[in-house]
Amino acid sequence: MTSLQTVNELQKQLDSVLKFPDQNPNPVLKIDLSGKLLYSNTAGKKITSSWGIDLEERVPEAVIDHSKKELTGPLELVCGNKTFSFHIVPVPELHFICIYGTDITAMKAITKFPDQNPNPVLKIDNEGRLLYFNQAASSIQRAWGVQIGEQVPTLILKTSHQIVNKPTNEPLELEIKNKTYNLHIVPVPEFGFINIYGTDITAAKDNQTILLKLTKYFSPQVYESIFSGDLEVKIQTKRKRLTVFFSDIKGFSEITERLEPEILTEIITDYLTAMTNIAVKYGGTVDKYIGDAIMVFFGDPKTKGPKDDAIACVEMALEMNRKLSEIRKTWQAKGISQPLDIRIGVHTDTCTVGNFGSHDRLDYTTIGNGVNLASRLESNAKANQILISEDTYLLIRDVIACEKLEKINVKNIKHPIQTYEVKGKVGEAAKQIDESDDGFSLYMDPNVLKNVKQKKAMLEEALNLLNGLDKDHAQI
Repeated sequence: MTSLQTVNELQKQLDSVLKFPDQNPNPVLKIDLSGKLLYSNTAGKKITSSWGIDLEERVPEAVIDHSKKELTGPLELVCGNKTFSFHIVPVPELHFICIYGTDITAMKAITKFPDQNPNPVLKIDNEGRLLYFNQAASSIQRAWGVQIGEQVPTLILKTSHQIVNKPTNEPLELEIKNKTYNLHIVPVPEFGFINIYGTDITAAKDNQTILLKLTKYFSPQVYESIFSGDLEVKIQTKRKRLTVFFSDIKGFSEITERLEPEILTEIITDYLTAMTNIAVKYGGTVDKYIGDAIMVFFGDPKTKGPKDDAIACVEMALEMNRKLSEIRKTWQAKGISQPLDIRIGVHTDTCTVGNFGSHDRLDYTTIGNGVNLASRLESNAKANQILISEDTYLLIRDVIACEKLEKINVKNIKHPIQTYEVKGKVGEAAKQIDESDDGFSLYMDPNVLKNVKQKKAMLEEALNLLNGLDKDHAQI
């Protein structure tokens, strides 16, 4: 390589070095050893402007003083409305000092924010060591029993790693001492740490617990309407077309006399729970329990219209009847021999519905002749029969198969009431069989029946047993 080539190559390298600051998006300044400004790139001109200096003028004394110190960290200075971190690098061989600036305004804001935050804020590194906690988080820090530099609970670090792999907005709910917190865990991989933002939800959880307890005293429809604001908590009523349902267990008084109170409470709770779940499923408003009796109505506070409300009510009644077979097995498993049969009455009419009572205590219910008639239909129904009025029948006949029965006379109503027995949905394959007598019980639902051969074998075995009993009685 010739001497000229060597000089040219060095010149290119020098040009590259000289060009570099101009292309740097961060501020780059150059001063002489006395502190006079020799150079500023484009980004650095905002700095010099905030200092109010031009080339050949001295930079602030803080910069000059910092440049004379050995083994120091960066210098932080506020320039205008921004904060910069300046790395000051003396180059004594060339008699100048380079100053490299970084805008740390956002980072300073992040750093200041936690101290002023009334909610808990913590910071950990990627290994789970505690780096920082604000005053509001001191109770969490004490509960965890960790100091700066020590490991936080494994669950926190595990959750943060899961969030890195699968980002989510769901907070981690954690009980710490006697408080409950929602912890939002926010990894900041660019800076190698994890922020934890906490919210004390203890009061909200306590309120939620109270509300959950209150729901035990309200039908879900009523509860939702009250807390959504659709239903005002004051004495007010209205006239509305409702479909009213009554059911009770036939011969329940005899059952109560034969069972111990603990067993009675258990089985009636299981029964009412199963029936209530079905009522809620179909959108019914469970009005009240009267011992074993259940009153449900459709059409308020939410309605799908009189026709659909009536259909939903009768479909609910059909499912309740089907559920009885499961409940019977439970009773038998507990050694209860008494048959489980229910009677159901349904009527559609214009009733008065709303909040009744005093200014101190309200009861959301419905009253009127329509309610009384539904109750009378239930008391006139046979075991496992769904007895409905003509008003209900006219609304459901396109969907529900019914059999017309005789008219009946009921108390407090002058004219006879035309009744119908619900058989099932239109198009169902066959009628259910649900019969019971002393020592004998038979339930069959062809619509859900499977393994017919097995069922025929069971019936043949039962017939053989009955034939044998018949012969024994004949010989006697």
